[in-house]
Amino acid sequence: MLVDRESLWFRVLAGRYGVERGRLCDGGARGSTWWRELARIRDGGGEVGGGWFSEHVSRKVGNRLDTFFWTDPWVDGTSLRERFGRLFDLAENKSASVADMFMQGWEAGGAAWVWRRRLWAWEEELLGECQTLLFTLSLQDHVSDMWQWQSDLDDVYTVRGAYQLLTSQDAVTLDVASDLIWHRQVPLKVSICAWRLLRDRLPTKANLYFRALWPLVSSWIGSPLVIAQTPSDHFVQFSESAGGSRARRSFLQLIWLAVVWVVWTERNHRLFGGSGKSVHHMLDKIKTFIFRWLKATSANLALNCYSWWSSPMLCLGLV
Repeated sequence: MLVDRESLWFRVLAGRYGVERGRLCDGGARGSTWWRELARIRDGGGEVGGGWFSEHVSRKVGNRLDTFFWTDPWVDGTSLRERFGRLFDLAENKSASVADMFMQGWEAGGAAWVWRRRLWAWEEELLGECQTLLFTLSLQDHVSDMWQWQSDLDDVYTVRGAYQLLTSQDAVTLDVASDLIWHRQVPLKVSICAWRLLRDRLPTKANLYFRALWPLVSSWIGSPLVIAQTPSDHFVQFSESAGGSRARRSFLQLIWLAVVWVVWTERNHRLFGGSGKSVHHMLDKIKTFIFRWLKATSANLALNCYSWWSSPMLCLGLV
């Protein structure tokens, strides 16, 4: 679906699902399961390893005829859509090839730049940065455009190479995350739930991504918001987000496990009970769980501190 756009499979998929901005569409709800999963891997949303595929392929431009200007990763392994998202949003010709843009002229004042509206001053500066980048590129007219797999020396994609990439990266992350699961102040059933999550053993795992909840949790404890592709990456990064002492990291482990447990139970309530609570109510449940767990195992801690609900790190003496 990337290499040969004239192939039978590409034409079949294009006829079935359509092409938008130079890319095969995933078909949405009417798309087959296997095709939607392939499209997710292509777009960096696969279950294992996040954007492992898109991060390890790049477009080598020669004659510019078969490379999409905005969406293909042809400039230092990244796409101009990613680098200059604002310009891409304003561009009228989102499906233009590199050859089209070059022939029309991508220099200052060139006809290649067609916008939905007049650019503001800061957007003009962004365009100048993009044009400067384009002038530094060296293109070869006698060579065809081609995809390169960056993980092998011969630049050729192989199943073996992809397997080695996935297993080597995922094993390290899972090993680190697994060490954080078994927390002495957390009930065993909660740790088992987290263990199943990190190993993709929970049904409908996508339902666990309550995106609106994590910013509330981070704001409550006063730590930076963590954004990661996989649950294991998120667990490790969240546990280390506040830095400092071992006690801080242990407390953040406790919070992450509590969030997972509350989200999992909330998912079950919504699925089987037909009703759900707000994210603010879920945050209160997280606070309650953590309070009970700490109180049950650490009687000497001043958990009746009035500031617990607004400043737990201060209450526990971790700041």
